[in-house]
Amino acid sequence: MKRALFVTALFALVAGSAAADGFSVFGTYKLPDGDSHVRLTDCGDGTPCGHVVWLNPKSVPQGETVETVKDATGAKILGLKLLHSFKRSKTDWRGGKIYDPRNGQTYQSRLKRRIDGKLEVKGCVGPICQTQIWAPTE
Repeated sequence: MKRALFVTALFALVAGSAAADGFSVFGTYKLPDGDSHVRLTDCGDGTPCGHVVWLNPKSVPQGETVETVKDATGAKILGLKLLHSFKRSKTDWRGGKIYDPRNGQTYQSRLKRRIDGKLEVKGCVGPICQTQIWAPTE
């Protein structure tokens, strides 16, 4: 009985540690406005890159389609790279870039997987940062 409790407690500890891993950011996330999903995959060097993989058809301006809607610079939003150039720090991903398709601007960014499985995304201009919490779609 004691051994079974120990094994159960050990399993719970290991599972909790994996969920709290701030580096485990890969997956598909719903942005807070609910109008798009971004998939984070390996850029090819072990660092995360995020691309728009879904747009809410109701959010697309009249006369446009999900496939044709464009950002502030004229690039198609579906498939657009929003996140890249991150470096692994002690607790999270830092030094990356996040692109805002609404205004065509790129900002410094940080990424971290929270213990609840959601992604904490920070966009920064100098020392001032804005944080968004992105929920997994799966």
